[in-house]
Parts: sequence; C-alpha cells; structure tokens
Amino acid sequence: MKLYVHEIRLTDHDVWRSAREAIPEQPGLLIELTAGGVSGFGEASAFMTDRYNSALAAMHDDLRRVADTVRALPADDPEGSWAVLAPLLAGSPFTLAALDVAAHDLAARLAGVPLWKHLGADEPGALHSSYSIGLDEPAVMVRKLLERPGWPAYKVKLAGPGDLHILRALREHTDAPFYVDGNCGWNLPDTLATLDSMAALGVELLEQPFPREHWDDARALKAASPIPVFADESITGPHDLDACTDAFDGVNLKLMKAGGITPALRMLRRARAAGLGTMLGCMPESSAGVSATAHLGPYVDHLDADSIALLAVDTGVGILLDDHGRITLPHAPGTGFVPDFTGPAFTVRPTAGEMTDWDSGQLSAYRDGTEVASVSVRRRPLPGCAPSQHVRQLADLSTAGGASDPELTALLRTAVTRAVADGAHTVWMHAEPAVPAAAHATGFTPHDGHTDTLLVWKANPHDQHDHRA
Repeated sequence: MKLYVHEIRLTDHDVWRSAREAIPEQPGLLIELTAGGVSGFGEASAFMTDRYNSALAAMHDDLRRVADTVRALPADDPEGSWAVLAPLLAGSPFTLAALDVAAHDLAARLAGVPLWKHLGADEPGALHSSYSIGLDEPAVMVRKLLERPGWPAYKVKLAGPGDLHILRALREHTDAPFYVDGNCGWNLPDTLATLDSMAALGVELLEQPFPREHWDDARALKAASPIPVFADESITGPHDLDACTDAFDGVNLKLMKAGGITPALRMLRRARAAGLGTMLGCMPESSAGVSATAHLGPYVDHLDADSIALLAVDTGVGILLDDHGRITLPHAPGTGFVPDFTGPAFTVRPTAGEMTDWDSGQLSAYRDGTEVASVSVRRRPLPGCAPSQHVRQLADLSTAGGASDPELTALLRTAVTRAVADGAHTVWMHAEPAVPAAAHATGFTPHDGHTDTLLVWKANPHDQHDHRA
C-alpha cells in the first residue's frame, strides 16, 4: 500500500469546552492509503497529546517509523495489517487507528461494498446520534439546544454535579433524554447527592464523572446510581474491559483511543458478552473519521457521532447527519467519505495542479484555503554521494505567500514523511534564508562539509521495519 499524509485543522462554530479543556481549533492528520488506484482514509487528531502521543510531530515520526512496513502490507487484509502494526505503534493509538481505519476503508472500496458489509455486520437500520452541548454559560448552552431541536438525545457537558440549574434551563425546551458527561471533573460525595435530582430531570446516562484512576469511586457510584454510568476515559483498550465491567454499566469507545476498527470490534463484542451497554463516540474529528464510526452503528446501543454537526470547517463529505440527528450512510463502497482537498480544512496537501497525480511530489501549505508555500519532493542523490533509491531532495521551496514558521514546519515535516513513505531514509535540501527554524524543528541538520549550504534529515536505522517475507 502507498501511504500519503495531509495535515488538517478543524474549527467548530463555537469554541468547544468541557470540564477539562477549551478547544478553539483542532489540528490533525488525514491518512490516505492507496492501492490499485483506490484510496482509503483514516484520521488522527492532535488531541490530549501527552496521553496519546498524538502531537503532530510525534505522529509524523510514527508514520516514518512504520513506512517501510506499510508499503509491504497487502491491501485486502486490514486485520492482518493491524496485527503487524500494533506492536510497532503500541504507544500511539491515534496513529495506529488512522492507519487501521484507512486500511479497512481501502479494503471495502476494493471489494466494492460498504464498510459495514465488509465488516460482516447486518444492514444498518435507523441510525441516530445524540447531540453534544459543550460547557458554557447557561444561556449559550440553551441557545445551542434551540439551534438543534428535535434530536433523540442531548449529551450535556457539566463542570460539576451541582450544575442542575443548567439541566433545568435546558429541560424547559426539550423532552429528549439527557446524557450528562463529567469528563473526569466530579467527586463522589457531590455526585451521590444529586443522582435523584438528575434522574428526575431526565438524565438517562452519566458518562465518566471521575478521573480514570478513581476506580473505587466508580464502583461505589455504580452500586448507588439509578442512572447507568458509562466509562469513557477509563476505557482505553482491551486491558481495561474487566475493570470497567466491575465499575461501570457501559462503555463509550472511540476508534482513535481503541487503536482502530480492528480492536474496537473485539472490544465491543467482549463488552456485550459481559453485559455492558455500548456506545461509539468521536474525538474532535471530521467526516473522515465520523463516517467510519457510523458504519459500526449496528454493533452498539448508542451513537454519539455528532462532531461533524459542530464543525464550521470539514475535510469533505461522508455520512449525512440531518438536522434531527438521523444518520444516512452513503451508497458507496467503504465509508463513502470523499475528501475536499481544496477546502480550508487542509493546511498541507498536494499542490492544486498535482491533485490528480499524487506521485508528482508537489506539496503546498495553505492558510484559510490560500497557498502560502510549496515544495517539491524529488529523487536526487545527496551531493558527493553515489545515487541511492533511499535518498530524496526537497527542492523548489517557495514562500511567496509569506508563510509563517509554523506553516513552513508543517510543510517540511509533511514533505519528509512523504519522502520516507516513498522509500527514502535520507532527505536533503539546500539551506534557504526563510526556513532555518522550520528545518531545525523538522530534524534537519547541517551536512558534513556543507554547514552553511546543505541540510540533511536521516532516519534512525533502528526505526526502519521491514516485514516482507
């Protein structure tokens, strides 16, 4: 399979807030795997970067480490590919998930069937999503509900269990159930004191009120609560399922946290066998990721796939999520996601004139849809060295659009990943006055004997993995 990576930046209509954070914009990667002229797509958000090793630079490093392996993997066996990649990306679930989702999407597209069918699921019936209302001033939260009337359920972010006045204000405008999400910010005594009041206000599901490590509190709450309590941050992989079975009534899985479709399906089957309720949710992600999640709808009790309804900027089109939370899957192979590379969500992508020929090697950085810098990736020998198939040059760097250092860094790191995915272990470029900081941030260093004129990036030979037979 061929690997391509595109940097993206998502923005919502409103700044997203929870008890844990505020997110004005969400950077990430769109991963593309191709074979036989067909592409599959996966997505990885640069979200909670310390916990999930998901900073943009870290995910690029991960992709470069496994590039040789990915190139040798078959396009028709995503489960087998996951088994090869999982130990190599054990500490990077988002990167692993993006590759796995792209591999499943590609395999289904090559087979000419929707993803749900390729996974062996029954044909989906009516699929619906809850709508999430981020933490804000009560009047703003009411306004968000009024802008989205008629959804089957509303997931409400609350800073603490005592914020019943927010639920009361929302209840004046809807009869729909509430799912309340504490995002690890609550404590046990206050939560126990408000359970009956929350139930009376129509709260039908309580999600992750306590920090992940507070297992004793979670068990105590499960024993006392008239409302089912679901794990979110407490479920990060199959190793958490036994503890969650003891401490929760259900689990909310996210494909990114789980490490992709392959492990998520195994976890969902185990959860159901253990008597747990099941939900599939989303990280801050676009139609690329949400479309894959929706195809797993037949496997769960609840879908929380509304992140695309919150977006002001998306990466393309996939599932249809209407104004009342009804989900329609595309009549197309795979997830049905179709990227819009010309849109403002893409910060680094193929240059406009090259988007019909990915192998031309021309990449550009964009600011709000306007090109601000570009670079070419070419197979050229390192000066003074013999020609090698493992060497690429970054050339024709243009910064006519007044690119900033962060934009140049994004362009160079994506170009290096592009070169490595094409087989390069060494990437070089002529030093340019505009790029020292960006080149340093990408890992370029002066080449011996050319300290002022030539910069070189070299892969760590211990990071190269080749699993070809």
